[in-house]
Amino acid sequence: MKNLICLLLIALFGNLVAQCANAADWGSLKGRLVFDGTPAKPKAIVAKVDTEFCSQQNLVEETLVVGEKGGLSNVFVYLYVKKGKSVDIHPDLAEPSEKPAVLSNKGCRFEPRALIVRTLQPLEVRNSDEGIGHNTKASFFANPGFNETVTSDRPLNKVFNKTESYPAEVACSIHPWMKAFVLIRDNPYMAVSDAKGNFEIKNIPAGKHQFSFWHEAKGNLRALPVGSTKTDRKGKAKLEIKGDEVLDLGEIKVSPPVLGL
Repeated sequence: MKNLICLLLIALFGNLVAQCANAADWGSLKGRLVFDGTPAKPKAIVAKVDTEFCSQQNLVEETLVVGEKGGLSNVFVYLYVKKGKSVDIHPDLAEPSEKPAVLSNKGCRFEPRALIVRTLQPLEVRNSDEGIGHNTKASFFANPGFNETVTSDRPLNKVFNKTESYPAEVACSIHPWMKAFVLIRDNPYMAVSDAKGNFEIKNIPAGKHQFSFWHEAKGNLRALPVGSTKTDRKGKAKLEIKGDEVLDLGEIKVSPPVLGL
């Protein structure tokens, strides 16, 4: 119906051609990642540094976080773009957000565990544990890394210029159990599954694309059933995004072998 209306408008008002094309050339992708098994009880972490404070934070191993109804958190889903190629970006998303992506040292752990950042968008690393010293060390593939102390009164502010092919690990040298993962991309087409396993990427250019699925337990999620297909050995699935539609993948069951468990 929308395309028919556009055709009528084009016939009457030629200057609306671009607007009509844009209205039908963007779609969305969504789904829910579910752990297909019974997760083991998370192991407690024994804090051997800043023991008095950190031991009160109920720290547990967070490599596998499974929530309500099996929802699998912290899976990165992002558009794969070949090196040297680019992708059209929706006008509403043309400029990176000026609002910083925030990674906080909080309760002797990183919050969030998995974070997406767009190139030229500020990254702010905070220390929310007053009186506790944290050191944030990040080693990237394409961008310069950093290894700096962050205090509660002075956050670290970083900006990255280059896209990263995979999420990179962030750690705290003082508290060795602390770990997070940050994905930096030069386009907005990326997401992280939330506490219920849900993810959504909006305003993707219509067409056939490859999407990467990545989790810290394994890295690239191979042989993952995604809709009517499966991911390849590099964790990518080819999906068709249709204009003005939402491709809902429904439940994506992630078995223990896919996660290397």
